[in-house]
Amino acid sequence: MGRIPERVIDEILDKADIESVVGHYVSFTKRSGSNLKGLCPFHSEKTPSFNVNTQKNIYKCFGCGKGGNAINFIMNIESLSYPEAVKFLGARYGVDVPEEDTDFREAGIKQHKDRVKKLLADAEAFYIDEFRNSPDASNARSYAMSRQLDKDTCEKFGIGYAPAEWGVLKSFLSKKGYTEDEMKDSGLFTVSQKGDKIFELFRGRLMFPIKDAFGNTIAFGGRNLGKELPKYINSPDSAVYKKQDNLYAYNIAKKERSKTLIVVEGYMDVIAMHRAGFSNTVAALGTAFTDSQLRLCARTGNCEEVVFFFDSDAAGQNAALRAIQMMVKYLRRMSGMALIIKIAKVPGGKDPDEFIRLNGAEAFAKVVESALSVSEYLAQRAYNDNVDENERLDRSRYLNDICLYGSWTDDEIARDIIASEASKKLDMRIEVITNRMAGLAANDREREAMMEARGLGRMKEGELEARRKTSSEEMPDGYYDSQTPPPEYVTDAFKGQTGSEDTAAPVAVENVQGEISQDEIADPMQINLMAHALSLNELLCDKNMVDKEDIVRAGDFSCVNLKKMIKEYYDIYTVGQGVSIARFIDVMSRYVLNGRPAEDVILEAMTNCDKYTDSRVLRDMYLAILYKVRLESIRSREEALVRQLSVTEGEERDKIMSDLKKIDLYKKKIKDKESKL
Repeated sequence: MGRIPERVIDEILDKADIESVVGHYVSFTKRSGSNLKGLCPFHSEKTPSFNVNTQKNIYKCFGCGKGGNAINFIMNIESLSYPEAVKFLGARYGVDVPEEDTDFREAGIKQHKDRVKKLLADAEAFYIDEFRNSPDASNARSYAMSRQLDKDTCEKFGIGYAPAEWGVLKSFLSKKGYTEDEMKDSGLFTVSQKGDKIFELFRGRLMFPIKDAFGNTIAFGGRNLGKELPKYINSPDSAVYKKQDNLYAYNIAKKERSKTLIVVEGYMDVIAMHRAGFSNTVAALGTAFTDSQLRLCARTGNCEEVVFFFDSDAAGQNAALRAIQMMVKYLRRMSGMALIIKIAKVPGGKDPDEFIRLNGAEAFAKVVESALSVSEYLAQRAYNDNVDENERLDRSRYLNDICLYGSWTDDEIARDIIASEASKKLDMRIEVITNRMAGLAANDREREAMMEARGLGRMKEGELEARRKTSSEEMPDGYYDSQTPPPEYVTDAFKGQTGSEDTAAPVAVENVQGEISQDEIADPMQINLMAHALSLNELLCDKNMVDKEDIVRAGDFSCVNLKKMIKEYYDIYTVGQGVSIARFIDVMSRYVLNGRPAEDVILEAMTNCDKYTDSRVLRDMYLAILYKVRLESIRSREEALVRQLSVTEGEERDKIMSDLKKIDLYKKKIKDKESKL
């Protein structure tokens, strides 16, 4: 992970208040003081279990267990890495995130990606030059002219040509100083079966550069100029490109800041629509439309609705159903994302490019305006798929289809629209249809939840393994054995206390995937102690609230990861202010406790502390747990010394007896404090 300066993290967490960050995705259904509640965007649920605490600037779902701060939320919801999430929030809330402060490994990865992006930009320039000047590109220029791609359009979209001859692009890039590894990672080349040679992926094709949101070239699409198949070839995923996360011409469309975004199937459709004045048009990149692409649509300026054009053939219409099901499911979870989805159809089974050439831009504008809502489209689709040329309706299949489509949404109004249309055609009571829809929906949600549980389990295990590896490499042995709270509180009270020594610290063992490491095994009482200490926060080192010797320290924990976490807590602790819980989540997110993400475990335990509105009651609960933990530690130490006593003689025996007396005095002291609570 890149080492982004702490001051930048602090500024982002200060400006990116959790309510506004989460509110882009979740509609809150209940507010109680500083607590907000809504449906979780990370798993399927009907009863809200997703909570946001605006005072602590954190979120927690008591259904799936996810919790964290604003950065953590964006990582999960947008599928971003930590540095990417920080930059995402930095851009949204006006915080400058420096690029240079990265560790060696991340710097190497970034340098490689930058080189690949530069290679792709040079490849684009090469293709453009070939298209404009090469005699071999005459057929490409003729084709472009036949499709009304004038000079300005070609320049706007970076239209180029890939030579048919083998090795031309490779030779060009080699002279530019690019390595074969960089070429392999660009997506422009394929590798021989033996893996010892690379060959151009695109040859003899009209080339369409694909750009990211900032206008950087990250991939290409290539159209054949003859009858050979496939008609289009697209770049595979590469070091800088994931097709499911991008849209063709998005870098241009987002500048329009239009309330409507139009999504079509192909490159030529996009170009034709831009030429006709519809510059708010993008295309999915040869893949089924994804939730990542829908998120991209929602982030387009003032976008309020997305109008989809799917091909009119069977494959296109099946793709429409899959996309609708995905989008309805996604928007159900992203309840704060107010996005209207509409489906449009070009008359006569034509594609947008052909229709515009034949009928003009004004006629096409009316097609866009006549787009159907999802419920209207599904109702119409169910009927059209099950009626023959003599207008005879297959009632059984129609009923099955209409109930299936209605089950995809929890919106009662949308269901009623679909069901009311069906009840007329079937001469059936609307309640019968809506009840069947509800039954199918319940079964679907159950299957959905099971699939999510499996997927989340696999993802979580991978994340936990990464955390275990990272946390075990953090610091040299012994670093976290320090038992000091903040420097202002280092006194003799922390030195030489028998009860504060590590009595049974488990030995770290190499973790086998799926097994719990010794470092993460934590007693529930010690987890509770950490949670209460964090809840006290700035009061933990307040002399008027907690005696110096009663401030929790690393030696109070037998769990290695809890030791590490409390040490890091004090490293960023400021007397009088404590530590922002949202900030400390960054620390916890590197550790595992009892086979779960540490922040999930600690935040869950901290919710029990929220009921203590009186800080002195919270302090007393903290002390009660602290004394129990220390007494348990003393007993373990005492039992160990008694066992040694039976096999020891002379001076060593006298020393053990002396230690036992000290333990007894210390134990009485703690019990005396405990009795005064």
